[in-house]
Amino acid sequence: MELNVGAVCFVVRILFVLFQPAEQLKTKSKSVQDTLVNLKNYQKQDPPSADRATIVQLGIRVNSFYSINEGTMDYMVSFYLRQKWNDPRLAYKSPSPRYDTIKLGHGTWTQIWLPDTFFRNEKKANFHDVTVENRMLRLNCNGTLWYVTKISATFSCPMELQNYPLDTQKCPITIESFGYTSDTMSFDWWQEENEVPVEFGLNRQLPQFTLIDHSLKDCSQNYTAGLYPCREVIFFLQRDIGFFLIQVYVPSILIVILSWVSFWINIESSPARVSIGLLTVLTTTTMSAGARASLPRVSYIKAIDVWMIICLIFVFTSLIEYAIVNVMSRKPPPKKKATPPAVPAVPQPEVEKKDLCKCIKDSKKSTETDGKKRAQNIDKLSRQCFPLAFILFNIIYWTAYAIPAQWAHSSATEEKAT
Repeated sequence: MELNVGAVCFVVRILFVLFQPAEQLKTKSKSVQDTLVNLKNYQKQDPPSADRATIVQLGIRVNSFYSINEGTMDYMVSFYLRQKWNDPRLAYKSPSPRYDTIKLGHGTWTQIWLPDTFFRNEKKANFHDVTVENRMLRLNCNGTLWYVTKISATFSCPMELQNYPLDTQKCPITIESFGYTSDTMSFDWWQEENEVPVEFGLNRQLPQFTLIDHSLKDCSQNYTAGLYPCREVIFFLQRDIGFFLIQVYVPSILIVILSWVSFWINIESSPARVSIGLLTVLTTTTMSAGARASLPRVSYIKAIDVWMIICLIFVFTSLIEYAIVNVMSRKPPPKKKATPPAVPAVPQPEVEKKDLCKCIKDSKKSTETDGKKRAQNIDKLSRQCFPLAFILFNIIYWTAYAIPAQWAHSSATEEKAT
């Protein structure tokens, strides 16, 4: 009996030794959670530091870009907004390295102080809550908080369309404090090892645009209440010319070349030449209206306007050229001043009536031949002048608009370096 009692006591002691560390650790972990959630003297309305400004580090990870609209001058983007700051009131003593950093429970962000960040150039935005609310709040034992939210937003992007569609746009995301001045809170960019303030996901493709670079900027601004902290990231978006080459430039070039076909058609074929002229003019006008349908009604001239106007001038001039040729072919040559004869002409009674009619017909035929020759010479000259003028225009156009687009790319890289 005594042996059984001794054996039972021995087993109890072993179990006590085995389970005591785990129970102690569980108790300590629970005390940490209780300290965070039920902090009696914690006031979430008060900033973390009363004697100095709380530094909030900002970071952005861009998931994807959506539509970029020139008509409304805005763009849509989905991204993670990262914020990190230190709140000494939430510091705790970690019972084990495992609990140096813990993930706070759902809704904890409503119980502690958060930076009142907002987007100055935001038009509309929403949080994600499928399948759970896409927010995360982590706390380090030294009181450092890491707050991440997933946001999809539409931001305004003031566009300069002088070089459209060979343009490069600068679209910003401006993050500012709504109620705290720089004395209470200040912004800084994310500073972590092996991490950058702005990161991009794998899906970086945009419709009609290429993300060539980005830059960071301090946009702090003075208001009536004081200086408010602000940070801005600027995306440099270069428009892809492929769509416009297929839909605008190549068809308009072919239409201009089609208008030159009339220079090789016989002068007397009026229906054919007039039809080609009218067809090319109307097609160019329709194409010009379609190319500018999605653009805002700005007061300056765009690169696409210059191209379509010059193309319209070329096809319209080809139509006018036929009108000139038609008139020249029927215009009699200038009459030479007749010198008075020294001896008065004596009528020759032997001149027969048939000879007189033949002489008049030959004179008319000679007049028509001279007019057609002049018209044909104009057509021959147009066959050379029109293509040369159009080639010269293309050289000037692409030099004036394509080269500055490359300079904009270089300036974006230099701006980021500075």
